[in-house]
Amino acid sequence: MSELYSVELENIVKRFGNVVAVDNVNLKIKENEFFSLIGPSGCGKTTTLRIVAGLEEPDEGVVKLHGKDVTDVPTHKRNIGMVFQHLALFPHMNVFENIAFGLKMKKFPKEEIKRKVREILEIVKLEGLEMRRINQLSGGQQQRVALARALVIEPSVLLLDEPLGALDLKIRQHMMVELKNIQRKVETTFIYVTHDQTEAMTMSDRIAIMKDGRIQQIGTPLQIYYRPVNTFVASFIGEAVNLIEGDVKEDGFMETRLGLVYCPESEIKGKAAIMLRPEVLEIGNKLKDLDNILNGVVQAVIFKGSYVEYRIEVEGTSFIIHKHGVTNTEKIYPVGSRVEIGWKRESSLLIPLD
Repeated sequence: MSELYSVELENIVKRFGNVVAVDNVNLKIKENEFFSLIGPSGCGKTTTLRIVAGLEEPDEGVVKLHGKDVTDVPTHKRNIGMVFQHLALFPHMNVFENIAFGLKMKKFPKEEIKRKVREILEIVKLEGLEMRRINQLSGGQQQRVALARALVIEPSVLLLDEPLGALDLKIRQHMMVELKNIQRKVETTFIYVTHDQTEAMTMSDRIAIMKDGRIQQIGTPLQIYYRPVNTFVASFIGEAVNLIEGDVKEDGFMETRLGLVYCPESEIKGKAAIMLRPEVLEIGNKLKDLDNILNGVVQAVIFKGSYVEYRIEVEGTSFIIHKHGVTNTEKIYPVGSRVEIGWKRESSLLIPLD
């Protein structure tokens, strides 16, 4: 049985004057998938979303929704919902009236409008707040109203552009979990644009990382975090990353400015980088059973609650190490300490240089 796709982008190109905002983008987003587009500012993610919405017309390429070519179909005929950072809720309407607005525009009968609004209020956990004015709601509640308004018309695809950006950290963290739960309940394809990798990693089934209008990698959060395809993706995803550049030799070694180090198995030859996430590195004084051990000096110790972050200098190269579960302050190596750092060969990844 062939895979069902909600959205397909084929060879999409969008130019603004001399700037190529979207450069030959190809995407297939599955039915009922939570899919995120992430990347730095100006990478083309919002323009790509607007092309799916029909708010921007591509200069080249084809947009398909559920297998149908909609490249020239206007936005209001695409059966999509949209939620943006600026929620554009109607301040003169109460919660019920805001959510019911789209249904009224579509001429739904009054009783059906009431039923649909009640159902969506339950899904977004706003029961009992139907008569509240928008200015009487918290930021998180306003966000839920915007979601409910977009979902009540039962769109086949919901597009979300930085919808949590205006919320404070605590509410944003709570809404990440809620948003994923809502998506599971309504069984609708969500396409989510953000520059915040934590949001994307928390909620997404798959993620596309963009740079300069091009897609660098598509994969699950785990694949992108532990198996990045290049140094840009490795550096962009995760709180920190250690990259050791050098020349890969035939006998399983890499020649680096730190000397010869064991590198993981790979078909990559010549110039490359070994990627080490901070949590895979060991720190101590008498390390054993590791493939690579280097001597360094502690430059900084940062307590981050659930873990301690060390900055270790090894012959002019700085390494970041995260040690979790440190409950005894006597086990923390102070600044200036001479230590060993090390890792197992299989804990690292060899990736090509950009």
